[in-house]
Amino acid sequence: MKKSQLNMVSIDMKRILTDAKLRNLKSKDKAYKVADGGGFYLFVTKAGLKSYRYDCTLNGKRFTLTIGTYPELSLADARLKHEQIRTDIANGIDPRAQKQQNKPFSYHAQETMKTLDLRPSTAYKRSKRMEKHLYPVLDKIPVTEITAIHLLNLLKPIAEQGKRETAQLLSTYCRQTFDRLLSLQLIGVNPAESIARLLPKPKQSTNFAHITDPQLFAELLRGIDSYTGDYAVKQALKLMPLVLLRPVNIRFLKWEYIDVDGQLLTIPADDMKMNRPHKVPLSRQALAIIESMATITGNDELVFLSGNGQTTKKAMSENTLNQALIRVKINGKPLGRGIMTTHGFRHTASTFLNEMGYNPDAVELQLAHASADRIRATYNKAELMPERTIMMQEWADYLDGLKAGADVVPFKKRA
Repeated sequence: MKKSQLNMVSIDMKRILTDAKLRNLKSKDKAYKVADGGGFYLFVTKAGLKSYRYDCTLNGKRFTLTIGTYPELSLADARLKHEQIRTDIANGIDPRAQKQQNKPFSYHAQETMKTLDLRPSTAYKRSKRMEKHLYPVLDKIPVTEITAIHLLNLLKPIAEQGKRETAQLLSTYCRQTFDRLLSLQLIGVNPAESIARLLPKPKQSTNFAHITDPQLFAELLRGIDSYTGDYAVKQALKLMPLVLLRPVNIRFLKWEYIDVDGQLLTIPADDMKMNRPHKVPLSRQALAIIESMATITGNDELVFLSGNGQTTKKAMSENTLNQALIRVKINGKPLGRGIMTTHGFRHTASTFLNEMGYNPDAVELQLAHASADRIRATYNKAELMPERTIMMQEWADYLDGLKAGADVVPFKKRA
């Protein structure tokens, strides 16, 4: 059917609805529809909500479009939209694709995330990066008009500010989002396909700053015990050297993961970097720290909620913990930057435990970053849980010894 023919049919189409009839339609026990002609009708829900809908067919497939809601959209304007959609379909244009095309970049970025099976912590970080760096700029440009130059002008300054890894991650997010638009046939070329190659490469990663001197580590632990900032932040810092978890696992630690009677912490695979469930035997000292939070957050989902977090129920940020660590005082002076990070507790413990002669497999399993081959071998030994339980209690006792007096407790090689 030609466009001119369609317009002729539309003009001659018998319309049934009137404004007065729409106003008087009431809800019923079941949702119902009232036809207006040409597959266009008003749909009324059990709750009385009214929306204009159109049952249409394209390429032999039927589908329903929601055109708008009444009374926000007038009957006359809804009919005009119906006519345009009929015209588009007659010309082979899918109106659903048109609606997708009009969505902002942020909509497509969020829809892309739903297909990636991301861990909650990873999805949270990704969303925050895009909200900060991408959405404010790209949402102002129709997605079909965003070019490689737009993206380069947006991402290159971020990299030049010393945030090279962030810029590279954002370029990946853009590429994946525009791949979605390609699949929907809304664009013909992915403008982010080669952007990563035009950005400065991230500097070679180095280990997180950490302490390897027992005397300095003892002073740090005493400093944390004397920390006068937020109580939950202090307790989280105290727990870190006792469980050797990544900071994100401390920040998002849930009460449901804690087995007090079994003295065991179990983090599900979805929350772990290696996508494997991780069991952590809890020493008496670690369990005492966790239980100290029960009266504060015991009715909440997360164990460690800072003062503001107790209101918003949002996890504290990694920057909150690192900033607190910087302010921990050693001999009356703040620790400062470049000496220790929250992630550095894992490196310190790994160094000490290996020098103390503990089984490297037990240490690697405790750190939850053992290689696949090593995992296959050690899982056959029930994850070395009895050995790790002893190791973690002895490690906690050793840390108490470090803090106890001026003389550093010497390393003791295990037989």
